[in-house]
Amino acid sequence: MHGGEVRHARIGLALGAALGLVSVAGCTGGGGGAAGANAVAVKGGTLHVLSTLDLEHLDPARNYVTSSEDVSRLIYRTLTTFAAAPGQAGGKVVPDLATDTGRPSDGAKTWTFTLKPGAKFEDGRPITSRDVKYGVERTFAAELPEGPPYARMWLAGGESYKGPYKDPAGLASIEAPDDSTVVFHLNRPVADFGSAVSLPMFAPVPQDKDTGVTYDSRPFSSGPYKIDSFDPKKRLTLVRNTNWDPATDTVRKGLPDKVVIDLGLDTAVVDQRLIAGQGEDANAVAMEPIGPASVGRVLTDPQLKSRLVTGDSINTRYLSINTRHKPLDDVRVRQAIAYALDKDALRTTRGGPIAGDLATSLLPPSLGYQTEDPYPSKDGRGDPDRAKALLAEAGHASDLTLTLDAPASAAGKAQAEAVQASLGRAGISVKINEISSSAFYSTVGNTSQEHDLVIAGWSPDWPGASTYLPIVFDGRLITSQGNNDYAQYDSPAVEAQIDKIAAIGDPAAAQAAYGQLAQQIMQDAPVVPFLWDKAPILVGGNVAGAYGHVAYVGRLDLVSLGLRK
Repeated sequence: MHGGEVRHARIGLALGAALGLVSVAGCTGGGGGAAGANAVAVKGGTLHVLSTLDLEHLDPARNYVTSSEDVSRLIYRTLTTFAAAPGQAGGKVVPDLATDTGRPSDGAKTWTFTLKPGAKFEDGRPITSRDVKYGVERTFAAELPEGPPYARMWLAGGESYKGPYKDPAGLASIEAPDDSTVVFHLNRPVADFGSAVSLPMFAPVPQDKDTGVTYDSRPFSSGPYKIDSFDPKKRLTLVRNTNWDPATDTVRKGLPDKVVIDLGLDTAVVDQRLIAGQGEDANAVAMEPIGPASVGRVLTDPQLKSRLVTGDSINTRYLSINTRHKPLDDVRVRQAIAYALDKDALRTTRGGPIAGDLATSLLPPSLGYQTEDPYPSKDGRGDPDRAKALLAEAGHASDLTLTLDAPASAAGKAQAEAVQASLGRAGISVKINEISSSAFYSTVGNTSQEHDLVIAGWSPDWPGASTYLPIVFDGRLITSQGNNDYAQYDSPAVEAQIDKIAAIGDPAAAQAAYGQLAQQIMQDAPVVPFLWDKAPILVGGNVAGAYGHVAYVGRLDLVSLGLRK
């Protein structure tokens, strides 16, 4: 996610049945200090979350950004979910509403899930298979375009289904033969479908509570908290869902009586409040990493450092280049940008080395891949001379002006200015187009509104390259709205390789093939990776159970947080 958020990746074509169950190689720790996972939390009190971002979408059909997914796990449940654990263990997909992670049959083209007894919505009614079926069917509606493409890609008949508002008869490939059984019929084998159903789009939605596009502001709770009030860009207040039964939920702890999330705050204000840690801020956590101006103070003060929780991530941040815009359709111009980009300057805007490692390839080492560097420069600071030579070869030695889309936040502006400065050294002029963080992905995901460059990033939906490369680089998945391929990259050779890998049954062989595909894509330079994330988060002195979660870009796993006595 960009400027503090990262879009999740979405498409596990076939890395093998083990994919949804493996942990993330190379991820370590995730706790940290006295406020980490070792502190004992008790039930009660009000937890405060201080966020520099807004929540782009809470509607499960539209929720496809890691920060919103982290928050929504407090409000609604899915068939499976990520384990509540730091480090590698957090990459494991476990049962949530379902009794297991799914039972495949017919060569993994049919998946059956049984719902746990006793799970209820906030009004006390039981959650049924029909609610899950309806929730998935909503994701086909044209009015709700921002979510993952899995349902329309994989469900039989999904290519022509228009959603329940236009076709109330429903989608025949989702069956609800009784209240506790839901069956999905797919148009192809999908070995890791049990991981896919951890996404918000597989949350239950009771049809009589669906309010269409306005459901975004008040999704109906199936989790430990329900929405008491929501003022977008300002505050989300959650209170207990008294009909949530912890006996049915092995993941969420539901410790605080209330969770108050303040939105759209300035990074410096968040840091100052948590550094002081007074009053209600002792019961607060930051949603995003500490700002670069605060890093030195926090790391040199033992008391503050003890309240710093650093989470690992499987996310790669990158600069996306719109390959459909001239002259960016010329690979030499894109390669020039790859050489020119000062990755170290971009990392500095996020706090320096504490924010992660400089990225040189698409797939992070945390997914088990060897690093490569096809566009090297000293200390990652860019090679403007090499860039200028490529631009001259392409006939653009002095006339190139590009527009960069960036979030309208302090972090977004700082990153945009770092891009502007580094490309400027190669003679490329960059205009910055700031977009509200609450509408950023909706805007750049609209192919007619996206400009030349986008500061972006991708975090796999579950560990593995199958939930990264196909979604971000398969040109057949480009859509006019809700698009995830910000480079609008469309390579028949890459698409043929994606299909070939999808047919590989051996997970290790598939992983190796994805590594080769990533190298192939990097030669075309549709994006320029610049950071493999880590997330250093400050927490108040009275907060317990804090750890960074690999599925949420290393940010805190909100479902485990509580307060000390």
